[in-house]
This record gives sequence, C-alpha cells and structure tokens, in this order.
Amino acid sequence: MTTAKNNSAEARNGNATAAGKPANGVKQKAAAPAEDAPQLDPEVARKIAELRTTLRENFGKIVMVMMMVPRYRAQMLADLQHIVLDPMLQDRIAIAYPGKKDQSGEADMAGFAIWASVSEEVDARIREQIANGVFPVRLKSDEWNSGNINWLLDVIAPNRSTITTVIANFRQVVKDGELHLHPLITRLVDADVLEKMGARKASETDAEAETGAEAASTE
Repeated sequence: MTTAKNNSAEARNGNATAAGKPANGVKQKAAAPAEDAPQLDPEVARKIAELRTTLRENFGKIVMVMMMVPRYRAQMLADLQHIVLDPMLQDRIAIAYPGKKDQSGEADMAGFAIWASVSEEVDARIREQIANGVFPVRLKSDEWNSGNINWLLDVIAPNRSTITTVIANFRQVVKDGELHLHPLITRLVDADVLEKMGARKASETDAEAETGAEAASTE
C-alpha cells in the first residue's frame, strides 16, 4: 500500500514537471496582455449616431416620395442603391424643407433635388445616357462627386410651385460654376426661372439629347 502511494505521488510530480516544460524543451515567453482598444471620443460617437439616424430617416422619406412619382414606379428595389443611397452618401441630394413645422415640431421635406458634380469623362457619359433616353441617369458611387461640372438631374416635389422653390434654393447650394440641366428639368419649371438661376442654355448637342429623351419618354 505504501509503495502504491509513493508511485502515485511520483506520477503526480512527474506530470507536474512535464506540464511545466514544453515538449521541445524550449521555454516559451508569456503572451503579452492585449492592449486596450482606443476609445472613441463621446462627442464624435454622438455625432456619428446622429448622422446614421438622419441618413436612415432621409432615405425612408425620399423613397416614400419617389413611390408616388410615376417616372420612378417601374424601378426595382435594387435600383435604390444607385438612385438614392449613392448620391446621398456623396451629399448629392439637396432636401428642401417648408417654413412651417407639424404638431411634433418637425418639418417634413417639401421636396428634393438630385444633382452631381462630375468630371469631363462622367459628363460625357451623362450626355450619352440622356441622348439614348436612359432614365434615371446611372452613375457609380464615386462619380457623383468626381469633378466641377454641375448637373441638376431631377427635382421631386408635390407641385410646380414647390418645384420652382426647390430649384431656387438649390442654386444656393451650387453657387459657383455652370449648371447643366437634365431635359426633364426644363419641362418641370418655367424658362424664365431657369434663366434667373443662370442655368446653362442648351447647346445644339444638348438640344439633340433633349429631343431623344422626350421621344423615349413618350413611348
């Protein structure tokens, strides 16, 4: 019985020794404690949260309005990426709000303008799409803000008067440089309003594009 106890003790001692040494006989360094992840400034975190909330709210409002506009009803759910989300992320949807607020103290949007500031290469692609009757104009995410050639691609509001107001306010957003208009815009507001805005008059190329777009829209 005594022998059995001694053997058992030796076995335990042997296991303890073996457990304390690596199999290859090389002593390993203890792993360094993980460094604490850098903490985001509370004020920055608050602003990011507010931005996300505003983005979600505006996205929902814009989509709800577009659902009521005949020229967008045929669009697929997947199209919301390039029609709404991409220009929103590039700050290329200008939202106009009425002066009055509702009972909750919040002002619902009066309308919005979809625009782009593009490079010469993207400008040529926009003209090509308009000439071929493509609507809405399709741009890649990084093309919405790729240069200094300004395009007003669409204005959505409940009536002609509000559309005129949205366009007038939009010109305060894009103060510098020429403003090119999608042919659709010229049918939404009076010509004298566009002239007061300093919008670029259609050249022969633009006129041909407008004719192509109008023909496609009537088919």
